[in-house]
This record gives sequence, C-alpha cells and structure tokens, in this order.
Amino acid sequence: MKPRILQLLVFVLLVGTWGSDKWFGSQFEFPFRYGNASLEVVRRIIQDPQGRHLRILNRSFGQTTSTDGTSSDFFRLGFARSDTITAIRTRVQVQNFESTGCPDSLNLSPSRAAAQIVGFFFNTDPTGPRDGSNDVIAAVQVERLSNSTLPPDVLEITYFVIHCLDFDCVNGRFLGGGVLGTVTKGQWVRLLLQWDKDNDLFIFRRDTEPPATFNYRGIVTNTGAPGIQVKTLGLGNFVANCNFSPRPGAMVDALFDNVFVNESALP
Repeated sequence: MKPRILQLLVFVLLVGTWGSDKWFGSQFEFPFRYGNASLEVVRRIIQDPQGRHLRILNRSFGQTTSTDGTSSDFFRLGFARSDTITAIRTRVQVQNFESTGCPDSLNLSPSRAAAQIVGFFFNTDPTGPRDGSNDVIAAVQVERLSNSTLPPDVLEITYFVIHCLDFDCVNGRFLGGGVLGTVTKGQWVRLLLQWDKDNDLFIFRRDTEPPATFNYRGIVTNTGAPGIQVKTLGLGNFVANCNFSPRPGAMVDALFDNVFVNESALP
C-alpha cells in the first residue's frame, strides 16, 4: 500500500457538530491526472430514524495506460486541529462497496476499497526537511480487496503502520499491521486509532474487543512532529491499473457518526 498526502480544499460546507470550524474537506488522487479518475463523490450530512450521520461516497478507476501497480484516490474529512489529536474513535457503516481488479496475468496488485481513520503522527529525522519524509502514519480501516475470498457481503477490518520514504509519502516502508476481524455490509462497527506516545505504541480496536497494539520501539524513533499535520476519516480507493476490459474500479459508500477524540475517545 502506498499512502499519499491529502490535498486540502479551501472549505467544506457542513453544519452542526460537523461544522467547518472543526473540519476541512480533502480530495486527492495519485498519479495526478494520469488517467485515474473519481467517477462519483458525495459528502453530506443525512438524517434517518437513528440520527444524523456523515455520508461519504467515492467511486474511482485505475489507469488504462499501465498494468503496473495501483492508482490511489482519497475523499475524506480532516480534523482542523490535528496536531492536538492522539486518539480518534468513530462508528462506521459501509452501506455498499465494489472492488474489481485486473487479471492476475497482467497485474498482481489487487484493488482495494476502504473506509478509514488515518493519521500522520510523528517524524523520525531530527535534521531532515519538515515535509512528509520520514513521517510515520497509522490507520484502521474497513476494507474489501478484489481478490478477497470472503463472502460477497463481508469486509475485513485491518490496521497498519507505515514509515514514509519521500516528501509526500508516495513510497512507504510497511512497519506492521494486522486484522481485527470482519464486518458485514450494513453493519455498524466502532473503530479506535490511538497513539500512546509515552510507550511507543499504536493501539487499534474494534467495538469492545481486545485491542491490537504495535510497539515501534527499536524500529523507528519519534524525533518530533510530523511534517504533514493531517488526521482524517473518510474513504481511500487503491485501484489496479489495467489496459484490459472491463476497467478495474473501487467504490465505497459509508456512514460515519459518534466521532470522539483524545480522552473522550478512550474506552
């Protein structure tokens, strides 16, 4: 997986607890304008009998001029004061999804459609430039891969930690990750992403189940704030590039609500 810095939009028109003083909108694709495209995006507040939710939808395609790797497309909502945040908890419900890849004989990289909590947390180089180089990011997500062997309506809950290798984190070194189980389309799941700075830990949790942890002590060292100050919730599509028809694509339509940060996010 190759994470990409999120391009910040000027503002987002939301109301109430999703007010624009607390959030900013973000949308980014990589490679930029090289044939991958967002076919459809939605970000709005909806009301149903259970309350108000943030609905985000993102449908994307991969490149047709290449059969190497994947194209990335993100549509998210970021926290306005991300530098103060060490823990994020939210409920997520994937209402619908699609994930189609390229024939393995052409491209072994699967397509991936994911609803995510993602954050840049610290940097490992005290003398380096203050950009994304050597930033460490962590995420917890509900995802579906095009080559998944799970039943058609089931998604996997996964987490990962990556060490960025260039200024915009196009290339990253995978440090660790794992699986927190599965969830069915239309089922609510509560996700937690927490950085325990004092103990060199990232903590990942779904619902009330025992958490998974990743201890980065001895692997990377926190030397200061990340060059990219971004923490978000939203959708990420990683679509296989393919010059074979039908064109691979990825789509996620998800609801988010009950967002808590820092102490209020902890069990």
